[in-house]
Amino acid sequence: MKTTYAANMTRMAWLRRSPPLAALLGALVLAGCNGGTVDKQALTKDAETIASLATEGGLLAHEAAIGESTGPFTRVQSQTLGREASNLSDALGQRPTAPGLETKVRSAGKLAGQVAAQFELLRRHPTDRGVARSVEEALGPLADDADKLAK
Repeated sequence: MKTTYAANMTRMAWLRRSPPLAALLGALVLAGCNGGTVDKQALTKDAETIASLATEGGLLAHEAAIGESTGPFTRVQSQTLGREASNLSDALGQRPTAPGLETKVRSAGKLAGQVAAQFELLRRHPTDRGVARSVEEALGPLADDADKLAK
């Protein structure tokens, strides 16, 4: 079954109304980044995490774009999710890799960095609907790219 950004957005809609659950998800994301050698299983998990962060960010940006999210909430959530994406980017850029996976792992790190950059835009402009639409449009393809890396 192919997972797309749109399908992920539908499944992740419940996060919009549950910030404590989003915080728990964030803690689990950080716990998964244990600093060991990245093998195929770890790469899959990390890529799924990147896709999840991008999807959640797309939902947040969509809510901001239509005026359904307050500026302070958008700013704080963007900062929290952006930090998670940035930490993952840093880890994937440095961690040792299993033979033959270095290119994919470093690509995942760059992808996480791109997701983090979109969160930073939204954090800096939490009430700008145009920026929010742009972030939403950028995060969709990034989520899809992360899903491809997870396969």
